[in-house]
Amino acid sequence: MENRMQGFIRISKYAGMRNDLAQAGGGNTSVKLDDRVMLVKSSGFQLADVSEDSGYTKIDYRMIVDYFQENVRADRQSVPAEADAFTEDTGKKLLQEAQIEGGRASIETFLHAITGKYTLHSHPALVNILTARAGGMDVLHTLFPEAVLVPYRKPGAALAKAYYKRYCGQQAQGADGSVIFLENHGLVVSGDSADQVIGCTEEILQKIADYLQLPYEACPNATKLWDAFAEIPGLKDKIVYLSENSFLSRNGLAQAVLKEEKWNQAFCPDCIVYGSKRPLFLADDFSAADLTAFIKKNGIPAMICFRGYFYILAESVKKAQEIENVMSFAAQVQAANLSHEMNYLSEGQQDELLNWDAEKFRRQL
Repeated sequence: MENRMQGFIRISKYAGMRNDLAQAGGGNTSVKLDDRVMLVKSSGFQLADVSEDSGYTKIDYRMIVDYFQENVRADRQSVPAEADAFTEDTGKKLLQEAQIEGGRASIETFLHAITGKYTLHSHPALVNILTARAGGMDVLHTLFPEAVLVPYRKPGAALAKAYYKRYCGQQAQGADGSVIFLENHGLVVSGDSADQVIGCTEEILQKIADYLQLPYEACPNATKLWDAFAEIPGLKDKIVYLSENSFLSRNGLAQAVLKEEKWNQAFCPDCIVYGSKRPLFLADDFSAADLTAFIKKNGIPAMICFRGYFYILAESVKKAQEIENVMSFAAQVQAANLSHEMNYLSEGQQDELLNWDAEKFRRQL
């Protein structure tokens, strides 16, 4: 049986490490621990930073469900106006009463209260191309006829009410409500397991990419690498972040050095401290043995090249972006010196830096 906390952390890191799914502090995740208690990502936290000890709020979601069932009906015609008055103030009070412990509850907690065991609300670029396009919701209905489509409402009470009515209306017609598209907003996917939620999200994005005739490979590959590294002891809490830096691009100015036989970052202390000794270049059909062999010889890589894209292996998005910044610097220096001999640090000097307590401390900040 899947550990629900670990499943909650998994869907949080999955969405949080990918810029195509969650930007800044956007997006939410939740898991229902039983028939009353739910964990939902706290407002102000990055999804990728959710852990067993922080980043979530514990909610009595049954209190929210009961309120909606009693006061917000799916059939608009049969409900007196005073019985359907779910306002921002009402919502704020309900959230306060339902909160058991933890940080500030997200205004989208209402949405999570009525969905499945695991829920991921993300803001995928591919989805929002259509939710923000005139006629785009009609396209989504054609592509995903079983999905719930919710017209735009301001996030909070207005969206929660519209969401609940559409959700209940579609359930009454036999749909399970596991996929919801929010106009001008994003995607909600729920399921009985973390992998089911992730798999469904990927299927949706691939189908939309095919419809739009847009490339969709680099981002799913981050998840593929993440799953592979998670099998290695001590690395399951890492994330894999796709670099979009122009100097770390196969089409960028430094593309000449973004090759295994050309790249050598051992010319500067920061490049060693933040980027380890060298990047890991993987074949399309890499195996777990390739990862462990590299780590045994070179240590844990900070940067990975896979199918022409560069990815950063790190503890958080913030750390990944710091490493990306240093590796961009490394690419620029190497590119400018292609026709010149460079001075490199010896293996001994590199090992000295990697084992120096002062640099270890700075790297961890």
